Amino acid sequence: MKKYLVISIEDGNDFYLVDDLTELISEMYECELFDYEFEVVKGWFFDNFKVFVSGSDIIELTRDID
Repeated sequence: MKKYLVISIEDGNDFYLVDDLTELISEMYECELFDYEFEVVKGWFFDNFKVFVSGSDIIELTRDID
């Protein structure tokens, strides 16, 4: 399953780890979608965020890992 790491260009502490990038964009720009097409809003999203994709699961490591 794909995972997306989305990091704000302005603030690296503003980030998201999601399975569905389209859903994240729709939620973040919900109000703007009333007046603009999704492709326009998607462009704004990519102007403000860097997106990285992983083709496998991202697993949290703990200190008990060998």
